[in-house]
Amino acid sequence: MPSGKTLILVFILIGAAVFAATDWNVIKQQNRDYVTFSNVAHFYQFPEYTRVSHTVSLRSQRRGMRAEAGKSELYINGVRFFTDFPILSGPNDELISAMDVAKIIEPVIRPNKIKNAHKIDNVILDPGHGGADNGASNRWGNEKSFTLDVANYARQQLIAAGYKVEMTRTSDKYVSLEDRASFANKFQNAVFISIHFNWSGNAEGVETYSLAPAGVVSNAVLDRETAFANTGWCPGNAEDEKNIALAAAVHASVLTKLSMFDRGVKHSRFSVLRNSKIPSVLVECGFLSSAGEGQRIATPLYRQQLGLAIAQAVKNYDAAVNFRAEGGTFASARTSLPPHSRSITEPLSAYVPPAPAQIEKPSISINAGE
Repeated sequence: MPSGKTLILVFILIGAAVFAATDWNVIKQQNRDYVTFSNVAHFYQFPEYTRVSHTVSLRSQRRGMRAEAGKSELYINGVRFFTDFPILSGPNDELISAMDVAKIIEPVIRPNKIKNAHKIDNVILDPGHGGADNGASNRWGNEKSFTLDVANYARQQLIAAGYKVEMTRTSDKYVSLEDRASFANKFQNAVFISIHFNWSGNAEGVETYSLAPAGVVSNAVLDRETAFANTGWCPGNAEDEKNIALAAAVHASVLTKLSMFDRGVKHSRFSVLRNSKIPSVLVECGFLSSAGEGQRIATPLYRQQLGLAIAQAVKNYDAAVNFRAEGGTFASARTSLPPHSRSITEPLSAYVPPAPAQIEKPSISINAGE
């Protein structure tokens, strides 16, 4: 395709059977499985696909996806995700790794297709640091106090919504990283949210981490633990799809509530994420080192809004992964995805003829609104 040309493809989708035999066309690049974005648009039935100067855009009435070749970023419904592998440029289309489709796009776009997702009963909140470990500090206070305050605000809202809430600490005391994860693992039908604040010059914004899949290195800017170099499977990887869906819900909710700069949803190997056996995320709720953001974080109202956003994220996640058409009230349900012959979470390498088409219940996006 000539460079600099604009390609606009509008797919006339008349049913999954039309393209069932070619759901995924896997392309080997750099010893990894990749697929084209037109293939992604086809499978997820985005009616409009645009390619301009190696930037692709997929759109429907309520959904959107955008990426640029040469970068490791993907925007889904306006939320920034850092991909595990770079977006590549092919002769006729841009390419995204099958890992990123399976571990980011699929759980975020279709959370109610995540296997073994359960109704959430328990929420474990983890205020970072404590005791002799102050965390980051500025002239207005320190991280250990601010995180506990945010957790308490979130706890109040979650209890009011009917959830059972546990906290790894309720006072200014030190709790080891191992004990935090071990405590969280005592609970079933639960999610774990570790709350922190950042420190890095004049940087601002929110960033949210879920555990890096096995074989994937951390894309955290600052690796705090030597274990990040180990990319082997760990207990938290059993919840990969739930982890990224929860991270997307938390990140989108904080962005919506506080209008912060979007530093993205990322993958890391923090200890509390590696060792947690329930869906888990770590959210960095802003930078204490920033003169402006640090001062805002020091205000009770700002921390209250963060707590409200985290509580709302749990409700959004719970509703999305457990969404069923019979009892659904989401406005976006009427524009949800039609059924597909097989899920992206199944192996992409070899084609398996699909079973006769079945009518499935619709899906919604993880950040489909409150």
